[in-house]
Amino acid sequence: MNRRYTSIPIELATLIAPGRVFADKKVIKQSELERLEVKIIRKVGVDRFSENYHFKYDTDKGVISVLGFELARVLFFHNRHLVNAAYSANGLAELAFIDRSSQPIKIRFPDSTSYPVSHLQTKKSRAHLAWLMLDERARSSFFTIYQRFNGNGNRIAFDFSPPDLTDWILEVSIERDISTGDMNVRRIENITVGGISESIFRSEIYHPKQKTRVRLSSAGTGKRGKAPDVDIDPELDMGDIPAFSARRHNQKEEGFSFNIPDSPDVVLVDVNESSVPSPIAIEGIDTEPEKAGVGMPSRDGTAQEFDPVLNQVDDVIDEAKELPHKFLIFEEVVNKLGLAKGIKLVSLKCGNFPVPTNKSEVIYQTKDNKPLRYFMAILEVNQRKVIMLEADMTSLTKTKGASTLILGLKDDTGRNFHEIVQHFSDNSASWGHTYIRQRTNFLKRCNHPRWKEKGKTLTEAEYLHKWVDVLKRKLSEVPRVEEST
Repeated sequence: MNRRYTSIPIELATLIAPGRVFADKKVIKQSELERLEVKIIRKVGVDRFSENYHFKYDTDKGVISVLGFELARVLFFHNRHLVNAAYSANGLAELAFIDRSSQPIKIRFPDSTSYPVSHLQTKKSRAHLAWLMLDERARSSFFTIYQRFNGNGNRIAFDFSPPDLTDWILEVSIERDISTGDMNVRRIENITVGGISESIFRSEIYHPKQKTRVRLSSAGTGKRGKAPDVDIDPELDMGDIPAFSARRHNQKEEGFSFNIPDSPDVVLVDVNESSVPSPIAIEGIDTEPEKAGVGMPSRDGTAQEFDPVLNQVDDVIDEAKELPHKFLIFEEVVNKLGLAKGIKLVSLKCGNFPVPTNKSEVIYQTKDNKPLRYFMAILEVNQRKVIMLEADMTSLTKTKGASTLILGLKDDTGRNFHEIVQHFSDNSASWGHTYIRQRTNFLKRCNHPRWKEKGKTLTEAEYLHKWVDVLKRKLSEVPRVEEST
């Protein structure tokens, strides 16, 4: 039987999983399958007779068969730089080198690196990189991708030698084979528990672009440039070539995480200070649509660099170590709300907005030179848990407004919350209300009361009272569980 094959750039390997349907660069649909959490007992064989090799494992739920490419995708292909390294003779050595001469072990990226520092901002992404660079079985397995690719000639089947996965716990989507009773894994949704094959001591990552940002005052020597327009959702065009020094468009895989519970701390070290002049923001001007291209940047390129990534969301909030004064006011407000009838305060936190995935610098343009912070309260209202979210806009050197948000998040609340605050960072410290509505069952915006009323400045107590009243009215509009939203 004649078979027809299509091809896509290898840089897109991060996104490609069985059962997915794409529109542009987004997954718009994927097959709904039975999901299981399985603990691997041992590898029992390899099916090398089909065009796509499958690895078979005995688990606590029975035998599973895993497509080799899907296994490599979740183990190694977390971004295009790792994909390219996998198909290179130099492998991981071309990304960074390891200094074991002293403790802690140091992973150093060269000054010429193109590996984005934004890919190292979460604990999980750093733990994955340390596992890949320092665990000998992981490194050896990674290198077999190049070896098998180089030695397979014209064969299409993907092949590699996976690391020992004994005692690993995976969350998988499966189809059951009625004739054999085996479970065919269509997608690996999460690596719930990964392992390390040897004792890996605490390590540090050095990246030349990880710098402490220091904002220059107007009297500084730096020039104040114009803040660039940022198209945060460019259309993917396979024929467009990324430009040198163009913005990078990161697209994060939804839901997936790579967890190594026993992994020691992996610290991203600030190399030196970077003086960041405060740019003059251009407001009220529509962003000109841009394209996102795939492949190596070129001098003749015109597009943003499309860089899909896995494992970029931590489960925990990056809590701020120093609390701004406004947090104390917000804390008092939500404590008063928690005493009101029908409202229960569940938790209250102050977090740092995440590092932008593009060149937006607005969240660093603060009066105390610290990343902009947000305040998050979880409240129980009308039998629903809702999130009250407030950005500390008064800390910006150029103050601008932003509403207090009351959110009812859709399923996978952690992922949706992280995407919302990430979008704020990428969107020049502005809430994207259309973007937020796509991730919520309901959204209420609440404007702050004015500090002046009839020419008189309110006291802090008067302001608090008015703010509590405004928020109570908005919370009374939260739909009950049984109501349609």
